[in-house]
Amino acid sequence: MKKFLMMVSVAMMTVVNVNAQDGLKHEVGVFYGVGSASNVLSVITSSISAAAGNQSSFWGPIGVEYYYHVSPVVGLGAVAAYAGCKAEDEKTHKDDLSETFITIMPSVKFNWLSKKHFGMYSGLSAGIMFISVSPNDNAKANDSNAKDETLVSFMFQATALGAEFGGEQFRGFVEAGFGEKGVLCAGLRYKF
Repeated sequence: MKKFLMMVSVAMMTVVNVNAQDGLKHEVGVFYGVGSASNVLSVITSSISAAAGNQSSFWGPIGVEYYYHVSPVVGLGAVAAYAGCKAEDEKTHKDDLSETFITIMPSVKFNWLSKKHFGMYSGLSAGIMFISVSPNDNAKANDSNAKDETLVSFMFQATALGAEFGGEQFRGFVEAGFGEKGVLCAGLRYKF
């Protein structure tokens, strides 16, 4: 009788485990962040370039993400983000410098609370950022050091706390962290 109960228990645990793994393993998301690392880089590069002392307008990062859940707790994936900046000459009110930041980072996500309509998580991403700096022709004429440049840099995102809310498949999310997704980040996510 003990062997029979043991076999039934093992069979039930196997079925529960298989059903748990048949759940929503993939997720894709879109986001917008504020206070990103590229924003900080833009302030630094603008201050030492032909656009020094000028007013800048910054946007992004705007991005996409994908995760595959290898377990209910761990998701592996990638994050891609785009951000930019235009510096305006204070006297002529024309753009004299534009910058673009394209970032690609492998990523890991740790779901430490997962309910049907709410979840909390942390994450870590690390990868590369491609930076393109382009002064306009007037800036190049006025400064012999002004030239088009493309740089490659290490970039990361450390998400201390993320919260998602909504349906089982379609959810909104907000994150607090530091790096290229920003100090604050919000977006939409679809799980399938």
